[in-house]
Amino acid sequence: MSCRFNPIASCILLLAVLLCASAAQGQVLVYKFDTSDAKGINFHTFEGGYVVAPLLGGDATFLLTTKEDGRQYLESSGGGRLFTAVSGSGDKKAVISASTGLGAAEGALVALGDINHTVKISSPASTITARVAKALHGTLVSADDESDAETEARDGSIGNGGTADVKITLDEKETNRVNDDGLTLAQTVEHLKLELEREGYRPVSGDDGDDDDDDEEEEEVESTE
Repeated sequence: MSCRFNPIASCILLLAVLLCASAAQGQVLVYKFDTSDAKGINFHTFEGGYVVAPLLGGDATFLLTTKEDGRQYLESSGGGRLFTAVSGSGDKKAVISASTGLGAAEGALVALGDINHTVKISSPASTITARVAKALHGTLVSADDESDAETEARDGSIGNGGTADVKITLDEKETNRVNDDGLTLAQTVEHLKLELEREGYRPVSGDDGDDDDDDEEEEEVESTE
């Protein structure tokens, strides 16, 4: 019995595989982000928010929220990664990781979860069934000796360090919604930012009032003859 190679059938099969992979790359996962049991000195962390990542893994964007000094959120675009770690025995874990370093400040986050949940994600172009982690648990650590601080704290404190427990839970409602609407990762982030702003959150502000002070100083200067 002989088997003849059919180039047309092979091309069709290859095209189907490529289309499925391309569709999966366009799907996103939305996770809720929560912290608890924060411990440390002069340590304050974001309490909640979202993590948005590609279905197949890759760069993840964080939207972190805090209610300290009013409701605020911070966007960290591509600030972390979602990937699958596989042991030599075949055990698999979903991992979300992130690290920061700015001047003397350093921080890191690692959360792991069992890949034990099946999701069926539909979009205008396709429907994908995939195994993902429903929940990931981990730790956030942060430290800063504040040696490069330009001003002193009002209470005289300096330096900070601490840890917090992290729980990252799949938000199936938002995941289904954004994929049903065919939103990209960037569009999903904008959608979630609008949701946060409807709840009264505002972007973390940088250095407020500098321009106004400059204007006031300019107005006080009068020309004399």
